[in-house]
Amino acid sequence: MVRAPAGAVDGGTVVYNDRYAWGGDDYAALERQAPLWLYAHDGRADYWAADLELHPPRLRYRFGLRGTDGTRWFGWDGLRDQPRPRGAFEFAYVAEGDLPDSPEWARGAIFYHIFPDRFRRSAAGHRRGPVAAWDEPVGRRTFLGGDLHGVIEGLDHVASLSVDAVYLTPIFASPSNHKYDTSDYFTVDPDFGGNAALRRLVAALKGRGMRLILDGVFNHAGSGWPPFVDARRRGADSPYARWFYFAGDGGAAYETWATNVVTMPKLRTSEPELRALVCRIGRFWVEEFGVDGWRLDVANEVDHALWRAFRSAVRAANDEAYLVGEVWNPALPWLRGDQFDSVMNYPFRSSILDFARGATDAGSFLDSIDWLRAHYPEPVHDFLYNLIGSHDAERPLTAVGGDRAAVTLAAALLFTLPGAASIYYGDEVGMAGADDPGCRNGMVWPPERQDARLLALYRRLGRLRRQQAHLRAGRYRRLYELDSLACFSRGDGADRLVVLANAGRRRAGVPSRLLADWLGGPAQVVGACAYGSARPSIRTAEFALPAQSVVVVRRQEESS
Repeated sequence: MVRAPAGAVDGGTVVYNDRYAWGGDDYAALERQAPLWLYAHDGRADYWAADLELHPPRLRYRFGLRGTDGTRWFGWDGLRDQPRPRGAFEFAYVAEGDLPDSPEWARGAIFYHIFPDRFRRSAAGHRRGPVAAWDEPVGRRTFLGGDLHGVIEGLDHVASLSVDAVYLTPIFASPSNHKYDTSDYFTVDPDFGGNAALRRLVAALKGRGMRLILDGVFNHAGSGWPPFVDARRRGADSPYARWFYFAGDGGAAYETWATNVVTMPKLRTSEPELRALVCRIGRFWVEEFGVDGWRLDVANEVDHALWRAFRSAVRAANDEAYLVGEVWNPALPWLRGDQFDSVMNYPFRSSILDFARGATDAGSFLDSIDWLRAHYPEPVHDFLYNLIGSHDAERPLTAVGGDRAAVTLAAALLFTLPGAASIYYGDEVGMAGADDPGCRNGMVWPPERQDARLLALYRRLGRLRRQQAHLRAGRYRRLYELDSLACFSRGDGADRLVVLANAGRRRAGVPSRLLADWLGGPAQVVGACAYGSARPSIRTAEFALPAQSVVVVRRQEESS
């Protein structure tokens, strides 16, 4: 891939060959060529790519970039009017061990994200202390008494959304409702039903063909974690003293997560004994309980060496384990194949919600998607943990000002763009809520209080992604944008899909000739998603989309 200022290049070629294909003065005659195509455009730059055949996987290459002043050649020695034999870039060898090896089951998967205390209180009721009324708005210290048996009882609902895997926020022993202040990494909190409840949940999920991702908190521990208690009590005499960041010998002052959150002392993960323990924890739950991976909290505040070791340890227990880091900003350093399979894609969330609520136009929306695609390796795209809601952000319905048509459009884009799609519990039934703790209220279970129309749309989107393989793994191509209308395709060939998204508050049309060119023939609707009752219509001159709708089309099948 080559990056060029927006509009400066209108095409070109990659000239390449095996880096050992020496030919003296005739080297140019041995070279092969591949056309450049516009891979991404982010408003400031264009990204041009080519598909190369490499046998063996090593090469030297240069770019022939065509602009208004003709073709110029780009290599390690810069831009030149003529290519120089010694000016080519080189890629020594595409080593198999350096390639991303994310588990195939996670490609384009559908996740369901649960905050256990707030999802469902089981008939058994494991909570040892007082609980608030389930429908009461929660505060930061509120317990509602949800537990893992409650999750099991709610799996019919989860399965109805075509979910592939459940992600649970922390479940290990802790005094808080959120459990991000761990006091025992080898024990499921008794309030959630203990280790036995986790075994039952894993079995119930696997019986339905679903997997389980746990939340690992290794940037910090809880202030009740025995190594921290010992280090505070004994100071420098404690074997755990170096596991934390104490300001002095007395242990009264120490570094924490965020600013002075004294219940969450920060861990010094460069310490060999602590690093080994973290890796043992990661492997234990995968190996002994059949857990399928980890979401790793505050991942960008932990050293990369730990994550490399953690990946090796977990993958030794299960080579299909999926690792996703909590990194809110662009995260390339964690996505080179040696640490995480994915990150929580919060920039994606912002892009979708801004487009859905009318804060950006289609061009800016597609630019932001292209920026992410250009800055992450292509093998990562299908595994990115895309989301519009989470336990750390305001509910999507709240983010779009209560506009249910807008949140429907956002959900449809979540399910049709590349990457995994995560549903945060309750978003599918129309729950609203501001930032923590407002986004962590109890799940709405009574059908009369659920948004039945929105729930049906989520279920339809889940089925559509299951049925249309290109929505899980098809190559993405940007096609067209005009005002609030964005168009892109998924997949190649005769069965490619085209996704048409109209975020505007009135109908919009795509010229029929354009749609026919993209598809190679007349269009057939395979999925339409809008909160209202209006439906798309195919006319002679245009394909008309209702306001705030997403429509997926393919080439019409020929009648026999």
